[in-house]
Amino acid sequence: MSYFDDIYHRLFGKPASPSRVFVNEIIKRSQPFLDQFQAWKASDVCEEFLNDLWQSYFWRKKGVDKDPQMVLLESAYSNGFAISYEEKYGKSNFHYLFDHLAEQVKKLDYRLVLSRHTMQEKGDVVEMKEMHYLKPKRGFVEPIDQKYGNVQIEYIEENDEPTRIKLIANSYPDRKYKEAQDFEELAQYIFSLQKNHN
Repeated sequence: MSYFDDIYHRLFGKPASPSRVFVNEIIKRSQPFLDQFQAWKASDVCEEFLNDLWQSYFWRKKGVDKDPQMVLLESAYSNGFAISYEEKYGKSNFHYLFDHLAEQVKKLDYRLVLSRHTMQEKGDVVEMKEMHYLKPKRGFVEPIDQKYGNVQIEYIEENDEPTRIKLIANSYPDRKYKEAQDFEELAQYIFSLQKNHN
């Protein structure tokens, strides 16, 4: 397996190995967490981090590596990115980003279908994963506007240390649906602090 394949599988997943799940529950944020999250969104740290992420995404699309490092997933019906954690980002900053991305997607007429927290043993590693799964609010007239497709966002820690955040949008090729919108538009929007989408 090449170095790139190893990184790609680490970020976007590979065949599951035997593991033992010992937590599987709905995410519930405490009020202190929510207060701190709101303060983070109003901070310069948040704005700078999001701008850096958008620049990284923009230049990575052109084949240029920027910091923060980002791996892109691009295929006919699945598009996304994965961001590897670095200590300089700060653990809280990185965790808040996960909820911010879900909030931004919701503003685009999406509904949050599921938010789940799991912990499992994988050999000598304890993996904690949080996942938000969102779908566009469905219309009844065909072809149905699927927007960017269904969106899954994951935040992953290993042995209490953040490792990565990944976001993947999966669209439907079915003729009942309109063609999915350009994923780059979604990326630009979610890496912003704008309050409304016009």
